[in-house]
Amino acid sequence: MNCPVCAEENRASARFCSGCGKALETRCPACGRGVPTGARFCDVCGVSLNAASPSRTLAGRAPVSYTPQHLAQRILKEARALKGERKEVTVLFVDVQGSTDLASALGAEDFHAVMDGAFELMLDAVHRWEGTVNQFTGDGIMALFGAPIAHEDHARRALQAALEIQRGFGEYATNLRREKGISVQVRLGLNSGPVVVGTIGDDLRMDYTAQGLTTNLAARMQQMADPGTILVAAPTYRLGEGYFRFRSLGPLRVRGVSEPVEAYLLEGEGTVVSRLEASLRRGISPFRGREFELRALGECWERVCQGQGEAICLVGEPGIGKSRLAYEFRRSLGILDRVEGAALSHARGVPYFIFRQLLRQLAGIEPTTDLATTRDRLHRRLWDLSPHLATHIPCILFVMGTSCESAEQQARTPNERRDQLRESVIGWITAECKQSPKLAVIEDLQWLDPSSEELLRHLALDARHLPLMLLMTSRLPVAGTKLELGRIRELHLKALSAEDVHALVDAQVEPYAASERLRRIVATRSEGNPFYLEELVRAFREQGDLVLDHGVYDLREGAEGVVPSTISALISSCVDRLPASARELLSGAAVLGMQFPQAHLRALAASERFEEDLALVERRGLLDRQSDGPVSSLAFRHVLTQEVVYGTLLQSDRHIRHRPAAEMLERLYQGRTEEVCDQLAHHWLQSDRRVLALPYLTTAADGAVAVGANQEAIGHLQSALALATEYPQAMGKGQLDAIRLKLAGLHFIVGER
Repeated sequence: MNCPVCAEENRASARFCSGCGKALETRCPACGRGVPTGARFCDVCGVSLNAASPSRTLAGRAPVSYTPQHLAQRILKEARALKGERKEVTVLFVDVQGSTDLASALGAEDFHAVMDGAFELMLDAVHRWEGTVNQFTGDGIMALFGAPIAHEDHARRALQAALEIQRGFGEYATNLRREKGISVQVRLGLNSGPVVVGTIGDDLRMDYTAQGLTTNLAARMQQMADPGTILVAAPTYRLGEGYFRFRSLGPLRVRGVSEPVEAYLLEGEGTVVSRLEASLRRGISPFRGREFELRALGECWERVCQGQGEAICLVGEPGIGKSRLAYEFRRSLGILDRVEGAALSHARGVPYFIFRQLLRQLAGIEPTTDLATTRDRLHRRLWDLSPHLATHIPCILFVMGTSCESAEQQARTPNERRDQLRESVIGWITAECKQSPKLAVIEDLQWLDPSSEELLRHLALDARHLPLMLLMTSRLPVAGTKLELGRIRELHLKALSAEDVHALVDAQVEPYAASERLRRIVATRSEGNPFYLEELVRAFREQGDLVLDHGVYDLREGAEGVVPSTISALISSCVDRLPASARELLSGAAVLGMQFPQAHLRALAASERFEEDLALVERRGLLDRQSDGPVSSLAFRHVLTQEVVYGTLLQSDRHIRHRPAAEMLERLYQGRTEEVCDQLAHHWLQSDRRVLALPYLTTAADGAVAVGANQEAIGHLQSALALATEYPQAMGKGQLDAIRLKLAGLHFIVGER
């Protein structure tokens, strides 16, 4: 018998799951007595089992029936390229406490109504944060965040949803206690980790396989949580630290886990709202390698103070330091008269989302302020600037997210209303700038909603004649978008130099020094990206891989291949936003390696959209074209990108992909395969026909010996010997003896006896 919650296999007579502790037998929701599997009515109280349990009713329906349409469309779009991929997710378990007693106290109809309301609360919160309800677990749900819709902030979304459910149930329980005299509480548990996403049907049913403790530990957290609380495992805590308030409960003994598990109580939202703030909270790193850009921004502000405004966008890959540069700019000049806002990936459907933040800050109005107070403060602010501006209050309230349209506005056409909104907002900002020079910082343009994008384009044009500096950040170039028409100046941030990287590594391990080996490994794997650098060192420290020896920190042998979950989620979300064909192209590139001739990828992809997809992944900063020599080649911009993309492929998929890569090389290099024998050996070894690597391994060994690379030759021959042992029919005794003789000679030459 397989558990419906965690898929653990149990013996046929088991009453509870040995993996997660959930009850396996069916129980009557009215009287709570056990009933035989498949029974239609309870044999104790006679209640219909098919109609009495809301969770049974929902579980029987296809997920597409209770998933919002916009979310269902996104899931189906993502699903086309997700089958059989490994994803980093956060798992949320929710369980209604005491539902059996509740069923006994209420009639079947009342119980059904109460539980319907409970499930509606859960579903609404999960879907609002773009999670998916994967299973109904009797009296609760299991939800995934990060698959099939990939999110770099999957843990934060899951934690937000958990808090919403907790708050919603608090109000719901109060109403039930007042109206029906009954009590209902909820327990929640979360954990983050990898899962393998399987088939996703047109009805949104998703097969998945959890890896390690990803699902089981989340279920355990929920079971151990006190009623009304949210218990979080350490992986989710690390991803949400700073963004939320936690209280450590210390190490807890968890059934099924040999070592104690760190657990944390989620208490509420924190004060951190961005990744930069989270980094600054842990301790600020030295600001290095951006002196030229900082000076350019300072010169721009001088012109703004003279009435010559400008719109500048800092462009660069995630983690390259755009937000840090903007922070250091305004801090170094002590600019206090500013407003700040950030576009969010889950708010792309909210009109004027970025301007809601900016305008509320201009007026000094908190997001939670009621309509009457908002209207009053806004009226006073605009009247003080100009009595004429006060007539624009209905339009500005609409932009600020308050539904307050006048009859005159409703009578206008959509184009007329849009123009009036633009005139009102720009008129207000213009009046503010006449009081004193203003700085507006707008983060993450790549997630702008269309309404904000259009309004920002016009504001950027008008800023040139105002003492206004628009400082923006974007992962993608402005060129090619509507914002290009706003004549926005781009400032591209490049990777940090090796010297700057080494200084930052030293700063991460203060007061001790970093070894040359640690510096080199971090520099190689981060490739000048400061966020990658910080997360790598942080991961090394948290996993106990940093070893202090004579006042110098070094890295434990074998630990250099770690990819922190924060980086993995960030890269995965960038990749998963690509169209299916471009994602497939990138997977093929990851199989070929870190760098390869463009002709190899073209022959392997064999797609009509090759040039279009290649241009897209280049524009997204995932691959770079290199044409320095006679042969045009491609390379992943970051070694971590190649590792993450390759790491999402299952072992079976890798075998399938490496075989055509080997066949492609044999076809392209027919008659001269010795030029790529090492690559051919690698691809056949990783394929489902490993034995075909044998001749290429021996050829590669001979080539290595010819250039004095004896250690490499030893490696090739040892692989050949192991393969010949695995496939004894593939090589005769004479050939085996020849390999052993070569190995003995090479070991003698390099001094190994």
